[in-house]
Amino acid sequence: MISRRRFLRDMLGVVVGAGLVGLPVWEWMAERQPVARFTRPMMGTDVEIILVGLDRDAATAAAEQAFATMEKVANRLTIFDSGSELSVLTATAGAGPVRIARDVEAVLTQAVTMQIRTEGAFTPAIGPLSNLWSPSRSQVPQPDVIEQAIDAVNRADVKLPTSGWAELTAPTGLDLGGIAKGYAVDRGVRTLRTMGVRNGMVNAGGDLRLLGSREGQPWRIGIPDPVRPERIARVLYLRDAAVATSGDYERFFVVNGVRYHHIVDPRTGYPATGTRSFTVVLPDGMSADAAATAGFVLGPRVGSEFITRIGGAALAVDSSGEWIRTNGLADRSA
Repeated sequence: MISRRRFLRDMLGVVVGAGLVGLPVWEWMAERQPVARFTRPMMGTDVEIILVGLDRDAATAAAEQAFATMEKVANRLTIFDSGSELSVLTATAGAGPVRIARDVEAVLTQAVTMQIRTEGAFTPAIGPLSNLWSPSRSQVPQPDVIEQAIDAVNRADVKLPTSGWAELTAPTGLDLGGIAKGYAVDRGVRTLRTMGVRNGMVNAGGDLRLLGSREGQPWRIGIPDPVRPERIARVLYLRDAAVATSGDYERFFVVNGVRYHHIVDPRTGYPATGTRSFTVVLPDGMSADAAATAGFVLGPRVGSEFITRIGGAALAVDSSGEWIRTNGLADRSA
């Protein structure tokens, strides 16, 4: 099983923490200008920051500020802390609006928008279903249990009546795992830019933001073959962009020879079918993160059309292994 952290890779070496052939990108570039790399465990993965063109002291200060910003966001949006703002909102379902911070409001607003635009292919109330299909359970839920979970998802609406307030209309489990890391990366990038960073990258387990360029050239991002994840199949050439990928081989379990992955279609209650991998390129990480999940659920062709409508680019693999690419995406076979 391959982790999402290994899903996107730089063809020169390491973008997201897993080595390939050749020199790591920071060593290769350090021959020409200063490169600093920082890693910290956060949000269930290793968050990596690579900064180019700053002296060590300036880079360290910028990275520390970015990590602090991201940690603050993660603490507000986690579902694993009963005292987090997201957990409090879930616990008070049906009791009326509760006050929320700007970070929580921003993510919920985007999540609800994505839910509407995808007609339910993405939802922040996916918790009951994602819990049922967690690979850690390693069992296929009974149909009646799935129906109950679908009902819980469908009955719950997230309402944002006024700035700084949110309401969950019925008991369910909010789960922002398909969007929160992208937002945390965006906030980290915003902090880096205020600290004078022009070129670099931030990665949180496959939610990747690229700042500027690689010595005037586009960053090169490798996309693995979903059938053989250890093999790079396509290369994207990008500047100042966010990249996110959802794949059916990231987290899964096998029962009676059938593989069940963790990306659930809220409309059916079962893991989405028809897609092996779905990569999205958009200007910001929050949108890319959510759109990659939604695109995977919608399917390679419908999902790609949706990504085009919202101003992004997509590279998808269907269940037969065919690659589908939107216009305007610069990619090459590896």
